[in-house]
Amino acid sequence: MRRLTALFLVFLLIPSLGAADAMYKWVDAQGNVHYSDKPAPGATKIDVPKARTFTPPPVAAPEGNSSNARQNQPRQPRAPTSYSIGINSPQDQETLWNVSSVTISASVSPALRSGDSVNFTLDGASKTVTGTSASFDVDRGEHTATASINGASASVTFFVQKTSSKKPPTH
Repeated sequence: MRRLTALFLVFLLIPSLGAADAMYKWVDAQGNVHYSDKPAPGATKIDVPKARTFTPPPVAAPEGNSSNARQNQPRQPRAPTSYSIGINSPQDQETLWNVSSVTISASVSPALRSGDSVNFTLDGASKTVTGTSASFDVDRGEHTATASINGASASVTFFVQKTSSKKPPTH
């Protein structure tokens, strides 16, 4: 156990070995080995080679790609993406039976970029979402749905029918 402790102490001293001008080693009366940068009675001087070091040459950052250069430049507003959009559902002239809400689903090409959103409109009621679908409550009748983004738009007309549950007259 004592030897393990002494070995541990040596490893703790290794970082400071390069800074010391001389190192000394001695064994005390109990047989413990000691190391120090100060001589003690009966200590022997140890030659410790200087630590090897390496200083890499500086690396030139590519022009225009430096993170510092990007941080110091004012942020340029990004140009709006030119999208094409289509409505997947409901289909144009489709009749939906016994529904109380409808989800308008659109396909956008290219895929939406972070921060862009699609505006959905159903009969004048508008919802702006970051995804490609929006749900609306509907009554029976004719409806017009529109999806638009950055000047591109698509629209469909669909119909909602509800089955009536009239009871037969009782006499």
